[in-house]
Order: sequence, then C-alpha cells, then structure tokens
Amino acid sequence: MKSILILNPGAALFVFLMGVSAAALTMAQTQKPDRDEILATFTIRRALPSEVEGWKAGREDQLFTRDDIFDYMDGGGEIYLAYDFQFVFVREYIREGAPSIVVEVYQMSSSEDAYGVFTHDPDGDEADLGQGAIYGAGLLRFWKDRVFVRIMADRETPEAKTVVMGLGQKITGAIPGDGEKPGLIKFLPEEDFKPKSLRYFHTLISLNAHYYLANVNILNLSPETRVAMARYEREGSQARVLLVEYPAVDRAVDAEGRFTEMFLLERFAADRKAEPKKLEDGKFAGVARNGRHLIIIIEADKKQDLEWLIRSISRNLEGSKP
Repeated sequence: MKSILILNPGAALFVFLMGVSAAALTMAQTQKPDRDEILATFTIRRALPSEVEGWKAGREDQLFTRDDIFDYMDGGGEIYLAYDFQFVFVREYIREGAPSIVVEVYQMSSSEDAYGVFTHDPDGDEADLGQGAIYGAGLLRFWKDRVFVRIMADRETPEAKTVVMGLGQKITGAIPGDGEKPGLIKFLPEEDFKPKSLRYFHTLISLNAHYYLANVNILNLSPETRVAMARYEREGSQARVLLVEYPAVDRAVDAEGRFTEMFLLERFAADRKAEPKKLEDGKFAGVARNGRHLIIIIEADKKQDLEWLIRSISRNLEGSKP
C-alpha cells in the first residue's frame, strides 16, 4: 500500500515545498564559509596527488556549499541538503584517451549524517575502505568519520578502477579518526535483518526517495527527527520497519495519531494501543510508541512478524533506559 491519503494537488505541493524550505532554513549556517580558506586548509585536498598513473588534475579544484550546491548538481542536491551537509570538494583527473575521474569529498557536520548519506544508495560490491565502502561500474562510495566520498570514472576500465581505488586509499589515510554510527540503529533487531536495506535519514524528502508513504508529511519528519528504516525476512515472509526518534514526546504522540488515522484509518486515542491492521493489499501495518520513539511496521506478510518486530524493538528501547 503506497499511499492512501489524497489531497488537492496544489495543497499537497504547497505542504511539500514548505517542508523542504523549513528543513533548509533550519540547517543553514549563520556564517558563510570562506571558500579560499577551506581549500587552503582542507587536509584531504593536500593528501591527493596532482598526478597518478598518467591522470593529471584537470581544471581548477572546486568547492560548493549549501548555498550553491545546485550549481554543481541539478537535481541531486536535495539528497545532501536533507542531511547537515557543509560543503563538497571536487577535483577532476584527466588523461588523453582514458576516462575522466572525478573525486567528490562531502564534509558533513556529523559522522551520523556521513553514514546516512552512505546508506542512501548501497548498490554495488563491498570494498575495504573507510568505515564502509561500495564499488560498482566505475563508482566508489565510502564514508569515514564526518566525510562521505564519491570517486567515479565516466567509463570503467581495469586501469581506471585501480586509480579510483588508489585515490580512495589516499583519502582514507588523510582522515585520522573513525566516526560513530547513529545510535538509533542499535535498537533494530539483528535477527532476520537485511543489512543492505538499512537507511538512515531525517526528513520527508529522504523518506519519499526510499518509500512513498503518503502525499503529506504524516510522520511530522523534520531535520530534528532521526529515522532508521530496514526490511526483515523470516522464512520467506517480509516486513518493513521505520523507527523514528522525535525531539519531544508530544511530537511522537502527534505523529502516532496522524499515522493511525490517516494510514490505518482508525480512530486514535493516546491511552489505547492500536491493533495491527490488514490492508487492502493483504499485508499488515501497525504502530506503537515508546516515549519519544515511534515504531511503524508496514508491508508485513504476517501479523505475527509485525508483532514480533514491535516487541523486539520495544524491548531494545526499554533496555537502553537508565
């Protein structure tokens, strides 16, 4: 069941744009960074060679911030703005008769957000770089501490792949420490968990990129919320989990009510537990709240799997309390 709430299209677009604008405003920095100063002091830039295996640094190095990210990428900038992205450093390597290689180094404000961007697209083969890396079709992606990196050859060749991986090693070596993964994901049960399905994010725009729940922000997602989403499979039966952490209990209660009434189409009462519901597509959905955390199960093939996931996550959350 992808969406059950239909609004006037103009109203839905207005709500969506207002949410994106609010997120951008909340995360915006009060002082604009000095590009020349960042380029001059950026350790990773100094660690990159000017030439490698005949590939030479081409045009002048570039740096884009939250203010002008769309000058660099038309359409992909929303992904990074949905996290607390600070700037991206870009260098291109060129060699005559060979594919060009572009290095993008994204500086995030936290290791949690660097990890979150990394989970946005996990397709590819795992590689031994940073704190997690994926390689496929000439594109290497990895994260370490507060940095997310993309290195891409516009055409994959064995030689280009060697250079891409070597540049990745240079960048990894220039980042001295490791960062922490989001604490929220530790509450997800490890049993029957599909690791590549894990996504970590904050806002509606990221949720819509991974799963279209409804055409309005029924979960009240914002830059202040933390969301972990994953799929589980038990003996061929699947279910999807969204675990949302809100900054305050009242925000979680409000989101619980909105989901109950708008998605489950049931009357909400804060003092009454909502029962799992079988939807028109034959799958089960349900919701439970634990303090500031909201546990949402959707696309569950079996009611017992839904109930198991809610019990397991609730138990993990209770075990973390002092």
